[in-house]
Amino acid sequence: MSMSSDWSLIIGHQLGPLGWAVLVLCVGAALSEAGLTLVRAHRGTTRTRRRSAWALLSLRLVAVAALVCVVLELGLRQQTWTGSARRVVVLLDRSASMDLADAPEGADPGSETTRRWDRLAALWSASADARASWREGERGEPGVDVEVRAFGSRTTPLTRDQADALAIEPDAAASDLTRALVELAEARQLAARGEGAPLAAVVVASDGLVVRGQAEAAHLEAVAADLDLPITTAALGAPTLRDLAISELHVGEFAFVENVTEFSAELVAHGFDGEQVIVELRRDGELVETQRAAVSGDSDRQTLRFEVAPDRTGQFVYEFRVRPAREDPPEASLANNRRAFVIKVLRDKVRVLHVAGRPDWDVRALRTLLKRDPNVELLSYYILRDWDDTLRDDGTAPMSLIAFPTEELFREQLGSFDLVIMHNFDAVSHDTYLGNVADYVEQGGSLVVIGGDMGLATGDYASAAIAKLMPVDTRELAGLQREPFAPRLAEAGVRHPITAWLGESGRADWRGLPALDSFNALPMAPHAASIGATTLLEHPSARAGGQPTPLLSVAEPGKGRVMVLATGATWRLGFAPDLPLIDGARPYDLLWLGAVRWLLRDASADRLVLEIGKREHAVGEAVDLSVRTVSASYAPEPEVEVHYEIRRLDQPDQPDQPEEASGEASGDPKADAREGALTTDALGRAATRLEGLGPGAYEAVATREGPGGEPAGAQEDDAPELGVAARRVFLIGGGGRELAEVDADPGTALLRALAEQSGGRFVDGPAGDTLPASLPMKPLDDLERPADGREDRPLWDGWLMVVIALGAFGGEWILRRRSGLL
Repeated sequence: MSMSSDWSLIIGHQLGPLGWAVLVLCVGAALSEAGLTLVRAHRGTTRTRRRSAWALLSLRLVAVAALVCVVLELGLRQQTWTGSARRVVVLLDRSASMDLADAPEGADPGSETTRRWDRLAALWSASADARASWREGERGEPGVDVEVRAFGSRTTPLTRDQADALAIEPDAAASDLTRALVELAEARQLAARGEGAPLAAVVVASDGLVVRGQAEAAHLEAVAADLDLPITTAALGAPTLRDLAISELHVGEFAFVENVTEFSAELVAHGFDGEQVIVELRRDGELVETQRAAVSGDSDRQTLRFEVAPDRTGQFVYEFRVRPAREDPPEASLANNRRAFVIKVLRDKVRVLHVAGRPDWDVRALRTLLKRDPNVELLSYYILRDWDDTLRDDGTAPMSLIAFPTEELFREQLGSFDLVIMHNFDAVSHDTYLGNVADYVEQGGSLVVIGGDMGLATGDYASAAIAKLMPVDTRELAGLQREPFAPRLAEAGVRHPITAWLGESGRADWRGLPALDSFNALPMAPHAASIGATTLLEHPSARAGGQPTPLLSVAEPGKGRVMVLATGATWRLGFAPDLPLIDGARPYDLLWLGAVRWLLRDASADRLVLEIGKREHAVGEAVDLSVRTVSASYAPEPEVEVHYEIRRLDQPDQPDQPEEASGEASGDPKADAREGALTTDALGRAATRLEGLGPGAYEAVATREGPGGEPAGAQEDDAPELGVAARRVFLIGGGGRELAEVDADPGTALLRALAEQSGGRFVDGPAGDTLPASLPMKPLDDLERPADGREDRPLWDGWLMVVIALGAFGGEWILRRRSGLL
């Protein structure tokens, strides 16, 4: 173990401004008087007097110095250090771009290439003697500690053996040199407090592809300047290679169903000369569209554009893929030939079909509300021709009323609507088409049936096809009651998104709200439990047996949703005198906007919610998956078993698709599959963490038991029921930015500038240079380092200083007497 020491003069008594002024004045006066004596002596002719004057000045200086030593309490401080006086940190770039192969300038793109990592290995081996000379020191300078760290998205310290053998692989998804230098700055602060030897120099071995854009480059330059150390850089990238890369994506986070959206990407080509490349756009692994483009020259950039009109809502993984038409010679990397992104497709406009038996205030209120929403495309019809009018039709007679387009709406275009509202509808006149409406609901559509003096009152929905979907028994003749009443909020309605506002506003007992004067009394259907039916609002009167009579009830038959409102008087919640506002909104608006949100399967109204931690994860990062379940009445539902399955979306499925690069998943569809089951806790929640998924695009599907107890998704088409199943997509890696730019020229220029600005050396790896044996370092005297030991020795506190002061002043007085200078 080496040891070094240092001596320094210290002041024990710090004077204030006045004390310093007095001290300087006194010392100046004493020295001035001695100087004047010397001047007068030199004007004389006697050599003895001149010698005496010089002796007097010397004694005066000694006396003044002794007095200053006593006044300032001067002392000597000895500091000792053990271990190395300095250290050097070597940063080795282990990012994926170091795995690329390229060739020196002027070489043909198809000629023999060298991996950048192999170039680092050669430089590292050839510089072994240089690293040894750093540790041993030269020209009388002490040796330094050499620390080696590999950097990617984070920094990893290497042992001596790992560093000598380069026992790491270039597989990091990023190369964050700025972060590595910031960590060194933080470590230097620790060294200043005594934790380790001070940092004297930094060595960076990289291809220089460590920043993207001017902002990141400026940040790196600022961090290097604050570090204030010589940074020696070794550039390992060469400028000649053959490669295609998707460098930038120009996409949003959202798109709208049936609306044309442009997805574009920047394609960068190196080493191609007028060749054709094939560009594909895929959705969830399936081909959407293919284009061809011609690329030529070095660093050829062009924009690829695809116009897409998504045909359904949900989350989807889209991916750009590019490959050359001629695959010989091979590319430097295939991992950058694809870039994936997640898009959430939303409804631009909700298509609503509203058919009413006759005009009335309730019809007008709902129609006005829907027309006021710019996101709703409303088709509204009044049925002014009843069944008798249809029977009396005379094809040759002129008609004053246009026939209702029953065939077109209920057969041809029914599937294009997101929501169908039958408002006091004379359904018996259109009984032929109720089977179509039932199919529409079972396949995922939403239906609202509103009461009045027709439809529910007259038993128009007694058809078996439609009755089995209703939460109430529509086979009975309900009739119409006109007595005013105040509805009651059912227990399930307290939490349900349609009626939760009543409980939250303190109006669960209908307090302050206008009474309703229209009611169709129907019991719950015998099959209510099998379709997840529940009552949200009840009539205050009870049926025989004490069972409440539903006013507002909902169900989830098949894949669809149904709401039955057994009154045609909710318009009074929007137009009654002295109507209270709830959070600035009319009760009518709250009721119907909540209903539409639930019917259109807003995520907040799902019975099963699946969440993934984030859309895109780094390679090797764990994926957090959580589920939340609620009952049909929207209470937290504990002890529910939720099955989840993780599947890849981007497996190679085309025979002409190029092989994936190193780090990509294999072609085995089961390689990264996961499945399992979770059981919810008392709050209806459960979570798990997925480890070890490879790079790529994935979908997560979670299912819970359906209303009848059968597993969701057990139907023949393997499509889980809506409300009891959820789907999310996510990316791992995603073809990120690490290999988006592979041209080494900008990186080499960056490393050269970094070395020049910091006072380090630049090493050209492709030219065969090695690391310098004489490494530029910060001088030892300029480094802040706390001592391991310290000893203070006072000079003023002792008899010696008194003897010196008295001897100097006494000797001066005697000499003046003898020389006649008094």
